[in-house]
Amino acid sequence: MSAFNTISRELIDAWLQRGETTVPEDLYAGVIDRLNVKMALSVVVTSADDPYDWRFRRVKDFGFKSRLLTQMKQQFPDAALRDLDRGFIDDAVIPAYTRALEVGRPLLELVTTRLLGVRIGYQRLILPQKSEEGPAWCISLVEGRFFVAPVKEAKTDITDDNIIQLLIEGQTTKEIGALLHLSPRTIEHRIDRLKTRFEARNVVHLVAKLVASQMDGSKTEKSP
Repeated sequence: MSAFNTISRELIDAWLQRGETTVPEDLYAGVIDRLNVKMALSVVVTSADDPYDWRFRRVKDFGFKSRLLTQMKQQFPDAALRDLDRGFIDDAVIPAYTRALEVGRPLLELVTTRLLGVRIGYQRLILPQKSEEGPAWCISLVEGRFFVAPVKEAKTDITDDNIIQLLIEGQTTKEIGALLHLSPRTIEHRIDRLKTRFEARNVVHLVAKLVASQMDGSKTEKSP
């Protein structure tokens, strides 16, 4: 069992065993010091009637170092939801927290969305306060999966498209060359051009950006 699943289970068990909770610390005090660098815990105060007046508050932030993450944290301070990134709030915050408040029980989900233009993915547990008068707050435990900068549109031909797909599938340069009946040197040259087009520093960075572009394309095709 992963560390996130273990801590989520402990939080849910604490939530089930306790009666009404007055402060969020009653639930997370036992696990807060055991969150790893990929995890973060926050509280959203949900007592206001208008969801945009709910307030976001960090309790413990991610511990790993990332330029993108630092930028997002700087632009996403503790504040009322109406003062934060509206696209992210409308897509990934208000609907999920509203569901948790309505059903009055923990909500565990995998989230893929955008925050301040960055494609992000994370696991999230939402725990609403137990209260006869209705939850006034929710705890959110998240474990980050990926943070990928937006990909600039780049024109590709059919060979590039084949290389992109094979890179995403984990094929090596030699394997791609054999499959496409091209020399490894030609594949390396094509990959170098792709790195330049997608502003990627190396092949790993390129694949991350290509995966993000595929996700964006898939989401666009499914939109009405």
